[in-house]
Amino acid sequence: MTHSIEAICHEYCEDSLFSQEVSHCGYPLKIIVYIKYEYIAELTKFLSNHGYGHSSNKRSGQYFTLVHFELLNQNIIDCNNNDQIGEA
Repeated sequence: MTHSIEAICHEYCEDSLFSQEVSHCGYPLKIIVYIKYEYIAELTKFLSNHGYGHSSNKRSGQYFTLVHFELLNQNIIDCNNNDQIGEA
């Protein structure tokens, strides 16, 4: 699943960084993206469905922003079913 998260981030963003620290399922604990304002809502919705929360935002010019996401609860991710979030 981590590959699809990375692929979606690369698709929506000009640049993406993923922390080397990962959850027990391999999800990066932090994601930083440089993204156009028009795509923030879509990416935030996708990442929130996978257990991430928006932690900070830094404006970077007229069209782009730097957004930080953090994995909120590592226990809600079901490692056996990579397409859905499990229950803790």
